[in-house]
Amino acid sequence: MEELYPVAGPAIEKCASCNTSVSNSDVYCGDCGYPLKGNEQEQQNFLYKRDVADIDMAHFNKQLKNAANSLYYLAGVFVLTGIIFYFIKNDDPDAFVILLENLVLAFVFLALGGYARKKPLACIVSGLCLYAIVIILNVITNPATLFYGILVKIAIIGYLIKGIKSAIEIERLKKEYHLN
Repeated sequence: MEELYPVAGPAIEKCASCNTSVSNSDVYCGDCGYPLKGNEQEQQNFLYKRDVADIDMAHFNKQLKNAANSLYYLAGVFVLTGIIFYFIKNDDPDAFVILLENLVLAFVFLALGGYARKKPLACIVSGLCLYAIVIILNVITNPATLFYGILVKIAIIGYLIKGIKSAIEIERLKKEYHLN
């Protein structure tokens, strides 16, 4: 025998904050944390905090972009340094090896810069560590290299440190406001 009335399941609605499908029985959005059953003031406070977080995220994303660009700049510096050294010291038997080392480092920094969009903190920290290792190894082989381009080195390290701080803050904001 056929039922005359269909069995009603939970009504499906959309979250006012993130447009995710939610059940009528949900108190909070499972995706963004929006108070579906909250009063108007609670819902407005949630949206206000989210807007503030978006503004903060834009600021931190700009700093992250600068740090990721520093990784690209480092790649360019290593390519140029390798090529210049190769042509200046082409009679040196180690000139090609140094060129090859610089090209490999440039490739690593390019890869870190490209992957920084997905995993900014890991890439920027890796880039900073690798750059510090390169500086230390150069100082060990020739202590005078510490002072060559010292302002550029300080600027690059500064950008990378600001990028690390931004990446940490972005992760905190994402967790706090349930952002993807």
